[in-house]
Amino acid sequence: MTDFRIDLRRGALITAALALLCSLFHVLPANAEPTPFADCPAATLCLYSGADGTGERRDFTDRQNLESYDPAWDGRTLSAKNNTALWACVYGDPAYGGVLQTVKPTNPDAYAAGAVRSHKLVPTRARCFTGYERCPDNRVCTFTEPNGRGAMTVHLPKTDPATRNYGNGYGTGAMPKSVWNRTQKHVCFYPEPTFTGGWTDPVDSRKYGAYVVLRGDSTTVPAPFATSIRSHELVDGTAECQ
Repeated sequence: MTDFRIDLRRGALITAALALLCSLFHVLPANAEPTPFADCPAATLCLYSGADGTGERRDFTDRQNLESYDPAWDGRTLSAKNNTALWACVYGDPAYGGVLQTVKPTNPDAYAAGAVRSHKLVPTRARCFTGYERCPDNRVCTFTEPNGRGAMTVHLPKTDPATRNYGNGYGTGAMPKSVWNRTQKHVCFYPEPTFTGGWTDPVDSRKYGAYVVLRGDSTTVPAPFATSIRSHELVDGTAECQ
């Protein structure tokens, strides 16, 4: 009799366990949705053509900072996963120009269509706001946006001893908003393409014969010089500016 009661009890326990197991299988989905961005490799910035890490994926490392994308990808990014230890800087225009957004290390982000057209990976968020590092040594580099952002023009030296010119003829549509002088000479900027002219400050009426960027300096060009530079030359001393 005793053995019969023990068998009944064991049977009840087994039945209850099977019922619980079946209920667990019943509530599990047949096809669980994948975790967003789960396919992004380590030490990689992943850009996706769809939301939440879906669609076509493109991978970049810290050695693949692109100032612009090929036409097939330009402006297509709708989401990103920064699976690196660096900050990701994404820009609305090529050459680190336009609207800037930053992504913390290991974080995802989402974007409107056409909002991402260039990017770089940097050690600190502050370096997202500048692009001077692109300028080669012993060159004068001018940029279409403040703080070294936007399209960059590298001015190569010429050998004319009369002008000592590193570049002129900026035209009316490509005047620099910022400059890095990576040479051993000072740079004199002028409002005329002939290395001449000057400016008058609209606030205090002070007159300037040239806008000077000293050797090794980088700067955002202030008013009244911004948007009106037409030429420049390199000199050994600022007194040599025309």
